[in-house]
Amino acid sequence: MRPNHPIFPSVRSQVVRSLIIAYQEDTSGLERALAEEGLAPKVLRPTYTERELTYSRAIRCLLNHAAAWREARDPDGMTLIMEADFVPCTGFGRLPLPFDPQQQVDAAWAFLYTAGPRIFRCFPDGSLQGHSATPVAYVVTPRVACLLTDYVKEELARQGDLTRYSLWDTQFQWHIMGKGAACFMPYRSYGEHGGLPNAEHHREGIGVATRLRFLSRLGLGRNHHADALHGPLRFLPAYAAGNQGRFFLTRIEAKLTGWLKLLAGRVVAAEVSLPLNEQLRLRWMSLKRLCCFY
Repeated sequence: MRPNHPIFPSVRSQVVRSLIIAYQEDTSGLERALAEEGLAPKVLRPTYTERELTYSRAIRCLLNHAAAWREARDPDGMTLIMEADFVPCTGFGRLPLPFDPQQQVDAAWAFLYTAGPRIFRCFPDGSLQGHSATPVAYVVTPRVACLLTDYVKEELARQGDLTRYSLWDTQFQWHIMGKGAACFMPYRSYGEHGGLPNAEHHREGIGVATRLRFLSRLGLGRNHHADALHGPLRFLPAYAAGNQGRFFLTRIEAKLTGWLKLLAGRVVAAEVSLPLNEQLRLRWMSLKRLCCFY
């Protein structure tokens, strides 16, 4: 088992389109980084109706992802989807896809950035199945995009009042898993969530700091960041405000949060019934993935 050295095709070789979901954010840095990686990004910016502007930010975010999922249904290959505040690692396009497209069915898809990763299983080829809490950067197949498009209709109908906060970004994976989709993730994140904290999360009492109260008391978990990066980032995230010191402090906080979650037993998913030796192996692997500089 070599989870940190998977022998899979590169992201660039498998992705046929790259979509950046944005509203009013400056995406020039991300566009330039992806273009230099040979990923030729397209920016999707919505034009909201007056009614849609009354929706919660979470619901509007869902509508933005839905627009990308509709484009990703095209059967010509996989689609890379990123939110505007994603910051890729150097060499992003050359990094391996988190699963073997030759071995997995067309319902396989993968997070490339993981927030609060929970590991379900590690296969002998090094691929990891698991759950992440937010769709900042991910790749989907056409079949998965179709499942997600259907999910949007069901979620909007279930939500009813679209002005209210929605947890769709932490729940959508469970829905499409129930339809047969298999979710993978990289050993370490291929980039960082570079944005500022979402005020809706705090107002609604959502986030890792509210689920793990001791993190809140330590002043941690106010925003989600990658606990372990594959390597250096292409440019400074927005949260750093151009300050290297602020960037390093945030990365230290993200790493510390990852360690505390591991010690609290929140990384290896308790919902999955595994033999004791497999649980111990996953915990050891989870520990090793945090032992990196980035």
